[in-house]
Amino acid sequence: MPKRIDPDELLKQIVKLSGGRHKIFLGMAPGVGKSYRMLEEALELKKRNIDIVIGYLEQQNRLDNEHFISIFETIPRKKYKINTTELSDLDLEAVIERKPATVIIDELAHNNLPGSLNQKRYQDIQEILKNGISVLSTLNIHQLESIAPIVEKNLGIKVNETVPNWVLNQADEVVLIDIPIDELYNRLKSKNIYNQAQLNHALKNFFKRSNLNMLRDLALNVLAERVDIEVVSENLKAKIKERILVAASPKENSINSINKAAEIASIYHADLDVLCILKNNIDESIIDKLRETTRASKGYFFLVKNINMEIADELVHYIKVNRITQLIMGFPNKKQLFDFFSKSTVKIILEKTSNLDLLLIGNTESKPIEIKEDKEETNLRPNFQSNMKFGNFKIYIGMAPGVGKTYKMLQDARELHKQNINVLLGVIDTHGRVDTAKLIEGLPALPFKLIEHKGKYLPEFDLEAAILAKPEVILIDELAHTNVPGAINSKRYQDVQYLLRAGIDVISTVNIQHIESLNDIVEQVTGIRVRETVPDWVISHANEIVLIDLSPEALQERLKAGKIYSLDKIEQALTHFFQKKNLIALRELSLREVAESVEHEMHPKEKKLKILSYIDINSDTLRLIRKSARIASRLQAELIIVHIVKSTSKLSEEKKIAIIELEQLIVELGGDFRLVEGTDIINEILVAYNKINPDYIVIGEPTKKVKNLLSFKESIINNIIHKISNANLWIVGNFSREE
Repeated sequence: MPKRIDPDELLKQIVKLSGGRHKIFLGMAPGVGKSYRMLEEALELKKRNIDIVIGYLEQQNRLDNEHFISIFETIPRKKYKINTTELSDLDLEAVIERKPATVIIDELAHNNLPGSLNQKRYQDIQEILKNGISVLSTLNIHQLESIAPIVEKNLGIKVNETVPNWVLNQADEVVLIDIPIDELYNRLKSKNIYNQAQLNHALKNFFKRSNLNMLRDLALNVLAERVDIEVVSENLKAKIKERILVAASPKENSINSINKAAEIASIYHADLDVLCILKNNIDESIIDKLRETTRASKGYFFLVKNINMEIADELVHYIKVNRITQLIMGFPNKKQLFDFFSKSTVKIILEKTSNLDLLLIGNTESKPIEIKEDKEETNLRPNFQSNMKFGNFKIYIGMAPGVGKTYKMLQDARELHKQNINVLLGVIDTHGRVDTAKLIEGLPALPFKLIEHKGKYLPEFDLEAAILAKPEVILIDELAHTNVPGAINSKRYQDVQYLLRAGIDVISTVNIQHIESLNDIVEQVTGIRVRETVPDWVISHANEIVLIDLSPEALQERLKAGKIYSLDKIEQALTHFFQKKNLIALRELSLREVAESVEHEMHPKEKKLKILSYIDINSDTLRLIRKSARIASRLQAELIIVHIVKSTSKLSEEKKIAIIELEQLIVELGGDFRLVEGTDIINEILVAYNKINPDYIVIGEPTKKVKNLLSFKESIINNIIHKISNANLWIVGNFSREE
């Protein structure tokens, strides 16, 4: 029987073939600057001699947008008479008759006036797209059809104007306009969008901080899900989104595994599948319990019977087809405990997959994660700046160079300067970008300090002069920059810490690939090992983290236009770091990283979980440390990393240096490093487990390259399983970089 064609999908295909392109600027709430950003892009198109007109632009006292009106041709609105009142709306026929290359149409979710050709504005836009006209439009996240019920339930606010999900899904580009909540509040107060009575009401209702945090989180994750579809379609070996599979047996204890998997899936925004494979007939009541538990956990339950292959091979097939990142199962039974890895399903799975984590759930009842309730109008982010004398720290983060981080930072500086705030440009790298350089004009800037190095004088940020200048706000570009030898600090982020301690507010920029714990996955994605990194604690301690979003297509267009690198570097950039597949993956990483920071602010853990990670020193050690730190960060857990040596007095100088470097990395990632002396490694791990009482033990997968090490790690895992059956054992999978 042929598959039924979905009408929405058919319409999507018709629109795609028509040639009109639809770009949506998405925001968490009114006032974030969607229309302004849309008009900025429209101006860039006009400069390229593209025929672009305004079809409908919502003003609502937004004075910043008014200067654009005279720049563009505006199609007059159509007049409607409703009873005795004359109203106006988009003139669909006039737009189609004018047939510009691109039309600006604000408020995608708008309900049209009675008498219009269509009930909804998005339907007008579909007509325009079918006529080969491209459209720039705007949308707030609460107006998305699947999000509106969530907003109504949690905010207690009725959403009257919505857009079907397929409209967002079929758009050629969706760009998120992300701003800090405090900045939105300042806009609402200073831009006169609402009168005072309206503003007071809005701040107590829709614009409550807890509401905006939720809306921002929804916007970031909705777009991340959209980008993940592109990641999958590009068939990238690196997996950005977590996809969890529970290998369930037809037994009661599998319910514990499903519940634990559900907790992790909720935190990770992961897909959750439960696969139960049967070789024999079984009590259906147990299957019903597993199915119901899965449904309650918002997962998908799959039952496979009468398979022709081994269970391990069936699981491997499922894992590969569905891009599973983590396999969760219960501890092996007593019959398997003697030699867990010798002939086990798990060993076969790990040998036939890469980049797959395995979590063995201990034989204890799953405990719900404790979450502290939101506190209204309170900054809940974990913050090292408990002393009020410390400055505030704001970071603009992006997927790659050229997305507009420095540009946005300078726009902020100009706004602050207009408000008579003492703002200073500490160090700005324009990279030769003309539009960025123009924003520097008229702003006070700190001269560089010349530092002698190898017979040359090199320019560097002058930290001492910056502190003596005592600005209220200072701009420090390129947070991951390595300073010239001879500077006070070796890294720029260390300079920032000095400035914050001096009570100076700092605004800075960083690219996602420079975050230390993401180093390995960035290498997986791009094939490039990033050398300059920023410790995760620097990012997590920022008061504000803001995403500067851009589509990969738009970024590549900027690159080709010479707005990022000089002309001689463009071709190499397009074929290496700036490949579309790289940018898609980096964009998803950026979206999920900022979403995670928002979620940690919304739901800080009242009781810290503990993670105990055991490391040896080998080629996989740094990756295991970073992965342990990522796990700890997501679970908001305390990280303790243990390395065991027989005798510290007998260590070689090379080993001592290696251990010191490991400790430095662990501390930078926010962990606690413990060097333990002992001749019996298994016993020392057990002693550490009993002292720390961790919620998870993390260990690396036995390597497939060195036979002796394989046997050694298998022995450790076997012993942990045999002696600590109530532990949750997290085995971090190996991966090989895509060539």
